Amino acid sequence: MKFIVSCSIFFFVGFLGTAQSSYISKLKSYEQFQQMSSLPLYQKYGQVQSLKVVFDCSDNRLHFISSEDHEFHYEYCIDELGFIGSVSEFNATAYSGNSDRRFLLANINYYKALDTYTLELGPSDRMDLNLLTRFFWAVSEHVFFSDNLYLMVNTSYLKNNVDTKGVLPTIAPNEIYDGQVFQPIAKHLSHGKLRIIENWDSVHPSICSTDIIVVNDIPDVFPLVSGVIVIRFQTPLSHVTLLGQNRKIPICAYTNAFDSDYIRSFDGKYVVFSVEQDTFLIEESKIDFSEEREPVKRVKLKRDLSVDSLVPGRLLKERLSTVVGNKAANFGELRKYSAKIDFEIPESAFAIPFSFYQNHVDRSGVQIKIDDLIARYQQSMPLEELHGALDEIRTLILNSDLELSLLNEIELMILRLGSFRRMRFRSSTNAEDRKGFSGAGIYSSKTGEIYGENQSIANAVRHVWASLWSYNAFMEREAFNIDHSTVAMGVLVHRSFPDEEVNGVAITCNLYRDDFPGFVVNAQLGEVSVVQPVRGVSCDEFICYPDETTSIYGKQESGIDIINFSSLNGGRLVMTDEEIQHFANVLERIKQRYLRSHFVDTTYFRFALDVEFKLEHMTRQLYIKQMRIYSR
Repeated sequence: MKFIVSCSIFFFVGFLGTAQSSYISKLKSYEQFQQMSSLPLYQKYGQVQSLKVVFDCSDNRLHFISSEDHEFHYEYCIDELGFIGSVSEFNATAYSGNSDRRFLLANINYYKALDTYTLELGPSDRMDLNLLTRFFWAVSEHVFFSDNLYLMVNTSYLKNNVDTKGVLPTIAPNEIYDGQVFQPIAKHLSHGKLRIIENWDSVHPSICSTDIIVVNDIPDVFPLVSGVIVIRFQTPLSHVTLLGQNRKIPICAYTNAFDSDYIRSFDGKYVVFSVEQDTFLIEESKIDFSEEREPVKRVKLKRDLSVDSLVPGRLLKERLSTVVGNKAANFGELRKYSAKIDFEIPESAFAIPFSFYQNHVDRSGVQIKIDDLIARYQQSMPLEELHGALDEIRTLILNSDLELSLLNEIELMILRLGSFRRMRFRSSTNAEDRKGFSGAGIYSSKTGEIYGENQSIANAVRHVWASLWSYNAFMEREAFNIDHSTVAMGVLVHRSFPDEEVNGVAITCNLYRDDFPGFVVNAQLGEVSVVQPVRGVSCDEFICYPDETTSIYGKQESGIDIINFSSLNGGRLVMTDEEIQHFANVLERIKQRYLRSHFVDTTYFRFALDVEFKLEHMTRQLYIKQMRIYSR
């Protein structure tokens, strides 16, 4: 038995019956649209069909282009319309703001879930209102869906520079985003037992690694599973998305999952589950994939316990990762980059090496409990006992006094480094921010303040240390066969940001179009999380591009391609165009420097860094606080 989600799309790309041309000048039916369309080049949403259209101003003719014959607009203009010149020359004229430009280019996208067609310009297009109006109504007169066609205002240029109010019917990216019912999050295939989870708190202790779970909320902790269906859309840097990318398991969002009789028909059955760009597939399997624990070769991590003093930020280096952890070591790289690139890093930074954590667990007797846990878990420890043992370890770490000499050393370091007294204490283990294992979101950060009663330094340090043994952290390491006896927790410390204007995360590659420029950014007002958003709250998501002053490829795609707006900012981006362009240039320079100094066995476009940033309160100064390799 096989089920494909009912709102999926099937594409039939090819010629129209007996037609001999690679284009037509009028779209008369949905069947024609289907036959000529394909997946969009930018796969920002699921369930979208895309058709390229060119308007030739020299003879006022429309050309709806067959995707089978021409993947790009410029190919068609060169092959069929007589354009002579290079691709760069074509881009310089065909997307310019010149009122006498010959070609007007766009995609017509059909959003199945909304039953809506949109005319969408490229993010670098500077078409003025006169040309845009001429183009839109020409298309409208030659399509069967003229009453259901809208201009998608999805670039910063259109939103800020072209007043279409009362002139053209428009639709905003957040209307598209909010109207979607399916989102591919991690496109993989797996086998397991489908389980619909109505009440997470009561059921999650019984979840097995071979389960494929359907959940109506996003839990803080995901156990080992073989696949996930959620009902809320996710950003590229949400913990659910990273879970799928890191573990290589299929994950999708389907808003109607709990109302689907088809999905419910598989509850409790063994299935094959796969996620693709426009659909997910569930197929009943006759094989019982019951959980079986097999011996695995453990990954042993390096840790150096010889350094017994705090390390100031100016001395942090990548080679110290075995001493202070990967996050603190990467911070040292960021500090080096900030001396040459126009961004700041958090001030008053230093690191607490692994040796202090190890001394704490040895002195308090926690290490004996850790050794016992690891030994019992390797002999098939019941899940309830695992939870209990981890709780006991964390409680002992939290309740054991911090060594007074360490507390004094931390306070003296803070006083020496500057005027900041409210500090952020962040996890920096040897089991996070590694190639192939980001560990994002599995450890804790805490705020501590000198002489603070409610947010003491001692409490902040102990909470970070204790998070090494949370259930979430333990199971994520287990998923990657990491030897728990070799993990260690350092702490990166720097001044806190209690009132930032903007916080966000960026990925230095184009997640929605392979082998193409562009950086994906999620940004939000203040301290509202972009990786664990409150239900009903969405953040800005957009693609930005470095300009010709910094790009290694010279002049290329530019502008801001908006995917979604923050629900907290009235339909405006939380950063200005100038701030976004500056940020894109900074990201490009960081990526270039990282690639020059590291051996990376992939192409420039496919390599990416995961960068966490803030704009400071009042000044809106750009701060970058974290950098790590992004696992695709």
